[in-house]
Amino acid sequence: MYRGLPPISTLRAFEAAARLRGFSAASKELSVTHSAVSQQIRTLEKRVGYTLFYRSRNKMLLTEQGKRLADRIVVILEGMALAFPVESKSHPSSDKTLILEVMAPIAENWLLPRLKEFKKLHSDIVLNITTIPDLASLYDETANISMRYGDGHWAGVEKIKLRDELVFPACSPDFLKGHPDVSLQNMMSLPLLRHALISWRHWCEKAGLPVESPGNTVTFNDVAHGIHAALAGQGIVLARYLMVKDHLESGRLVRLFDIAVPGTYSYYLVWRPNKVKEAAMAAFRNWVVAAMAQDESQTRSNIADTNRGLS
Repeated sequence: MYRGLPPISTLRAFEAAARLRGFSAASKELSVTHSAVSQQIRTLEKRVGYTLFYRSRNKMLLTEQGKRLADRIVVILEGMALAFPVESKSHPSSDKTLILEVMAPIAENWLLPRLKEFKKLHSDIVLNITTIPDLASLYDETANISMRYGDGHWAGVEKIKLRDELVFPACSPDFLKGHPDVSLQNMMSLPLLRHALISWRHWCEKAGLPVESPGNTVTFNDVAHGIHAALAGQGIVLARYLMVKDHLESGRLVRLFDIAVPGTYSYYLVWRPNKVKEAAMAAFRNWVVAAMAQDESQTRSNIADTNRGLS
């Protein structure tokens, strides 16, 4: 008889949005994104078959049917709270919970492999991570901190430039075995992989090489997809160093040639001031800055080991 019941997270999102008269306010209380609350409400509306909210200026107000459902949900949640009492110390305090927005390639290729290091140092800080597309121009205003790759021109926020980037060709060892004669002269005739906003012609121009039109190129809107294709032996990827650093060190990718050009953009940490969460935000900022600085120093010492001086 309990099959098909909405998840408790959906009921909590609805109750908070109803009580606070807004999805943004509910997202802050629950430490999730505005879009997550909106999606939960849409799911519940689909489940019950009627509209729960309507907009009135800058508030989201309950419809008559929404009010009746909200009254019932409050009773249900209060009953569950009485049935499962939990000591307050087991709940993470709001000042220790951060909504962290990260561009997907940075999350996959840099943050997640290092996250356990942060948790060892700050086990009391809860991170709610949401990912956004690579080089996205907009981001969720409810996020406390954002890790981004871009030009740094974002209004109304504070930011730290973490590091610049290097871009160079790389491929898998298997691809290199299949194309042992790869060179700067014949590279454009081989299968190439790139981000939609970063062209091989532009890279060649910045590298001081003859500008040619590649004959066989696959384009991705996310640098991570190009990396995965290169790992699968599907071609030579125009790689950003920070995104492939771990793959180079493990030998899953090989850097071709000793030529690299500065990336068009840089890595930034972006945030909006928040007095309540400032201590937790500062802890995360300091850790990221230190970890990035360590990576950059290793770049200088290790990059020669990842080169394959082909000509």
